[in-house]
Amino acid sequence: MYKCLPYYFYCMAKLSIHQLFSSPLRVLAAFTGFALLLRFLSFFTSVIDHDESTYIVIAAALLDGKVYWRDVIDTKPIGIFALFAIFQAIFGKSIIIIRLLTTIWIALTAWILYLVHRKLLPASAPDVYNSGPVASGILYVLMTSIFTFFGVSPNTELFFILFTVFALWIIIKHQHAVWFFLAGLLLGMGFMIKYVVLFDAVALGLFFIWKQVMERKSWTYWLTRCVWMGIGFLLPVLITWWYYRQLGMEDTFMFFTFELSGRYFHHPPISNYFVFLLDCFARYLPITFWFLYCAGKWRVTGPSLPVLSALWGGLALIIVLVPGKFFGHYFIQVMAPMSLLAGSFFDRRREVPKWLRWMRKPAFIYPALIVLVLINMGFQKADFIDKRDYPREVAAFLKERLQPGDILYTGNYHHITYLLTSTSSPTPYVHRSLMWDAENIKAINIDQDVELEKILLQKPRFILTGKSLPTDNILSSTLASSYKVIKTFDQKATVYERR
Repeated sequence: MYKCLPYYFYCMAKLSIHQLFSSPLRVLAAFTGFALLLRFLSFFTSVIDHDESTYIVIAAALLDGKVYWRDVIDTKPIGIFALFAIFQAIFGKSIIIIRLLTTIWIALTAWILYLVHRKLLPASAPDVYNSGPVASGILYVLMTSIFTFFGVSPNTELFFILFTVFALWIIIKHQHAVWFFLAGLLLGMGFMIKYVVLFDAVALGLFFIWKQVMERKSWTYWLTRCVWMGIGFLLPVLITWWYYRQLGMEDTFMFFTFELSGRYFHHPPISNYFVFLLDCFARYLPITFWFLYCAGKWRVTGPSLPVLSALWGGLALIIVLVPGKFFGHYFIQVMAPMSLLAGSFFDRRREVPKWLRWMRKPAFIYPALIVLVLINMGFQKADFIDKRDYPREVAAFLKERLQPGDILYTGNYHHITYLLTSTSSPTPYVHRSLMWDAENIKAINIDQDVELEKILLQKPRFILTGKSLPTDNILSSTLASSYKVIKTFDQKATVYERR
């Protein structure tokens, strides 16, 4: 695979800018190459974010025949784990391959945004080479590939957005009701990755209704298609419910699907919301400025792009803020509508004031992109290449000592160690925070002492601890009485072995 990359970039370099963006397939190839440049140095570290580790470990468990929400448990819907299991079944359990597939997924999402932008241009606009749609795709790749916890780490938002934009493209391109059923099906699949997709679905539905009203279509026309879209949306949910009902786990499905999310709502001071929004929008300047500018100067592109971006971005922002938990990756949901409209700043038909024209000149744009890529690669090298990969060192140390049948418990240390050592979690609660974070323990009704006793009854040979393991529990006392420290890794990890 890596030997093919230099040849790929050589072929891309031989094409002129006009040739590169004159064919949709070449645009997809360009987006893929751009995403690879921005993300490649992040491929090799063991852990970018613990959520990614959870998807990988639980997906591997599903391939081994375990049942989600029974044998392995997390708070998210089954979709992201099923998707990662498909990746692993086809391409293997390599972390590098998962990140490569994520990069291609992002490029494909950017490409469909490009197609959507092209489709929403007024009929009078040139259809072949318009820099606005191309810019929308480039901006999406940029936004999701610069900041570690705003997109570099593979997370649910990166994956469900593809389903959303694919459904949007179908809605604006096709008329037959069957296509609307397919669009709803895609949105339902996204919903099974993360429930916030419901807000995307509402936004797309409202945009479709607005468009039909503007075109003076009959209410029966748009209502029929909305009904078919709703049926398609519900189908993945119903199939998942039926699956768990057959296993006698209907109550479990209902709890994790409809009740658990409400237990994670916070009500921080209103100032925290403003600080989070300021952080999100300021770190993406000047894209934020282009988005707002194009929203005000909408006549160039017609009303469709601004209306869609306002509905989609507004509803996405609401669900980002409602839980009151300010994680950077939540904001990824807003990036698609932002980049879609902000890209129209580069539409050739748009007249901008003299003080803004320098932003659109190739003499500025291309050197700026090159500098940005180089700076980004420098930061990623410092973050992911130069730093010691402690989880990989810990795993290598353990693999030299593990015997067939030995049980490992990673405690409050990185649970990616299970994958790196080809072992399985002795507890269904794979994600370390489910067992060690008070909020998760309360939300899921976990009896920590009971679960720790179940783990210790299996007599794990090795137990890992990270920094700040709580001391008021049965694990700490058992480690003191029945285990010995055999290795420490700069106070990042401690390896205990049963006496």
